[in-house]
Amino acid sequence: MFLYADEASISISSYTGRTYAPRGKPAILPINSEIGRRLYLASAISPKGDLFYQVRENPFDAQAITEFLLHLLANVAKKNKLMIIWDNASIHDCELTRNFLQTQPKAKRLHLVKQPTYSPQLNADEMVWSYLKCNALKNSCYLVVKDLKSKIIEVMEEMKLARHRIQQFFHHPDLGFL
Repeated sequence: MFLYADEASISISSYTGRTYAPRGKPAILPINSEIGRRLYLASAISPKGDLFYQVRENPFDAQAITEFLLHLLANVAKKNKLMIIWDNASIHDCELTRNFLQTQPKAKRLHLVKQPTYSPQLNADEMVWSYLKCNALKNSCYLVVKDLKSKIIEVMEEMKLARHRIQQFFHHPDLGFL
């Protein structure tokens, strides 16, 4: 089985897209002045429509990435080998990650593949973030991180059930996936 994986962060402040309002009555969108408050997410998707994810309140570092890899290994059928395709982030190729890979059983269930630098268009998992930020959370504002986290989990769980949506991410014309 192979998965495209990526990380992202989502601010408590809203992503504002195009909106409409009656003529002469400008749209009023809520804002939050705590722009620095955000959540951090990692996800992985398969062409069959599988979605695995984690939501954190702290940025992903090498330790968190190895925990995410363990999460993926635990949630993929034990007999399946797993190939993760992801970008060239420094936390993907640091000493802690390499040591983690060395500790894996001889069967080597896990294989990591790095994409070229600065090529998000090659990663289908980028579509998860695009959908989440530009559709599901567009023009919304949360006063506390707890509410944003609840909404993100709700949307991600809906996406897990809508396997066809994830499968469509692999057919995006800019992706380069065959």
